[in-house]
Amino acid sequence: MNISIRALTEADVAGADDVLRSAFGAPESHAADIRRYMALQPEGWLVAIAQGLPVGMVGAVDYGRFAWIGLMAVHVEAQQHGIGSALMQRLLAWLDARGTPMALLDATEAGAPLYRRFGFVEDDQTYKFQHPGFRRSAYWPAGVRPVQPEDVPALVEFDTPIFGANRARVLRALLAEFPGRAFLVENEAGQIAGYLCAQTRRLGPWVAEHPEVAGALLQAALALPYEGAPLVVVPGMNTAAIEQVERSGFQLISPHRHMRRGRTGSPSRRAAIYGQASFALG
Repeated sequence: MNISIRALTEADVAGADDVLRSAFGAPESHAADIRRYMALQPEGWLVAIAQGLPVGMVGAVDYGRFAWIGLMAVHVEAQQHGIGSALMQRLLAWLDARGTPMALLDATEAGAPLYRRFGFVEDDQTYKFQHPGFRRSAYWPAGVRPVQPEDVPALVEFDTPIFGANRARVLRALLAEFPGRAFLVENEAGQIAGYLCAQTRRLGPWVAEHPEVAGALLQAALALPYEGAPLVVVPGMNTAAIEQVERSGFQLISPHRHMRRGRTGSPSRRAAIYGQASFALG
């Protein structure tokens, strides 16, 4: 199969969305996610074209200390033709040219062998949970308040050593896209002890220093409406997060392998990350 690989554009979004629906075997649209990721890293998202149509895609957001790779997908009718390998080779060459020292991703069991061929090793597990039959709670925990624009610098200062890199642009983008759906808890000294951004389909980023703080943030998030059953992507290292989401009615959908290419050791404090922003953003 003859393919060409180039940067993803707005004109490709519908076709790329079809690729994701086919590859993931799910009906929901990812178009909003694709546009969000393209806005964050316009040159970091690639599409494979065959006979004038998108047949595969992948991309990354570069945080400087590391990049996070996501949405690797090949249409089911175009698989087994080396398209995934070609996309990954092109993306990693782009990251290497930028001098990005590490790449992270969350792989399905089927996708992990491809990444191993490019030097990725497994560091942890990542689990996707969903809350079937979700109903809004009427309970609002004490001590949880909405994030205000003036909180962003302190929020970034709190988040950076836990996530492992400055993701101010991601946090600002999510706060703008989902107004009124981000919350924080402060300690007795008035410093941020945890926060959660409740997107309309998933919870995250969700970061906290202590399980009690994380639990209060989760209860606040469960008082909001969602488009369908809400999702949360939990690092396997955070056993407290797994216990909390299961206790709140979330059910495990799928495990993923958290993989790394580049420097030794995880850059993140994954035990303090209760929910990722997404599989593509970390």
